[in-house]
Amino acid sequence: MNPEEARTKANETLAALYANVTTWDEAILDQALLAIVGGGRPFSANDLWAIVPEMGRGTAGLYFRALAARTSPRVLAKVGVEPSVNERAHGKPVNLYLLTAEGRRFLEERKAERGRGQQAAA
Repeated sequence: MNPEEARTKANETLAALYANVTTWDEAILDQALLAIVGGGRPFSANDLWAIVPEMGRGTAGLYFRALAARTSPRVLAKVGVEPSVNERAHGKPVNLYLLTAEGRRFLEERKAERGRGQQAAA
């Protein structure tokens, strides 16, 4: 497999995995992230996993990666690295972020939209 084929295969695999992150998962993870950033200190996926370990690293990791990759709006600003707390990662670095102002608005608007959707369904 050449590098382009490998990249295409990896993107297809990630797309299939992202499809498994439900709206419910997203709502829980949005709430957890908003709680983490309340102190204004840098945070990483380590912090998210500590709050919602029952979701598993896969779901939380995909959610976090999707937010980190967003450019419009830019949700997270990278400010450093720290070692992973995942034993299987053997201390591999994970990125530290700050939530941007537009990122906070994005998460709060997404939360409000879910609330409006629930009211409409009731």
